[in-house]
Amino acid sequence: MKRLTTLLLMGTLVLGACGQNSNDKGEQLKVYTTVFPFKSMTEQIGGDHVEVKSIYPNGTDIHTFEPTQQDTLNIAKSDLFIYSSDELDSVAAKINKAAKSKETLAVASNLEEKQLLEHHHDHESEHAHEHEHGHESEHAHEHEHGHEESAHDPHVWLDPVMNKTFAKEIKDKLVKLDPDNKSDYSKNYEKLIKDIDNIDMKLRAITKNPKRDTVYISHESIGYLANRYHFTEKGVSGMNNEEPSQQEIVTMINDINELKIPYILYEQNIPSKITDVIKAKTNTEALKFHNMSVLTDEDAKNKDVTYQSLMKENITALDQALNH
Repeated sequence: MKRLTTLLLMGTLVLGACGQNSNDKGEQLKVYTTVFPFKSMTEQIGGDHVEVKSIYPNGTDIHTFEPTQQDTLNIAKSDLFIYSSDELDSVAAKINKAAKSKETLAVASNLEEKQLLEHHHDHESEHAHEHEHGHESEHAHEHEHGHEESAHDPHVWLDPVMNKTFAKEIKDKLVKLDPDNKSDYSKNYEKLIKDIDNIDMKLRAITKNPKRDTVYISHESIGYLANRYHFTEKGVSGMNNEEPSQQEIVTMINDINELKIPYILYEQNIPSKITDVIKAKTNTEALKFHNMSVLTDEDAKNKDVTYQSLMKENITALDQALNH
């Protein structure tokens, strides 16, 4: 936390001398986002009128992401910074505050409490550790990395119904910043919404009468999908990638064997050592699932990669896990 605070304070001091001139008419809007779906939707709605970058390097585990002073400077110089909300993403909120961004958009800030899933922080090893050390170690870890845990599951960007709300927020903000191109933004937005509706329809189809109702995955990232489409998520690690206890690993292995679960989902940016252990002790096969928080270097080679293209692959994986 000390390192993060120092970087943010330095960024604020440097930015105090920076002007905040508005974007010249006719130039692309320079936009920074956090997770890939926000970047992808902004690119699609904005078209040629925007230049969009994510603050996350490829392959980063965002649960331990440490922003740099350059991240703060980049956001300060941009026309817009897009993230979920102050409550769901405390690191992005701190970067935003330090950068004194000209325009920000917290796309999930208007979601109702009932739409958000609670963050169940219940790994047995952590409970034992908390009782033994009076929470000091956990708090030290949070301060060290600058990550204050949200009371809610932060992975809202995987829910297509929520993404329709986020897409509208993005479209409305772009129109406000660049009203001359309202027609293009509106047209691109309508096309995106049709694609998201199609994703929602396909997810409803594969979860209507599933062969099994439980999906095992490397960490708890698909809670909103599970809640929306009525299946059960079992994460090897917690929402913030907290490691399970030995007892939890044994229990999960026994459950998988008893239920004869054939597959376990592996994510693109989550360490897989513990998942590998569970896979080796069971008869499960690995399936790739993209939690879309960040791209990998391989993903980035495909210039046509979008939220929709990755969700198409995820739907295939979920269908396999639930129905085959």
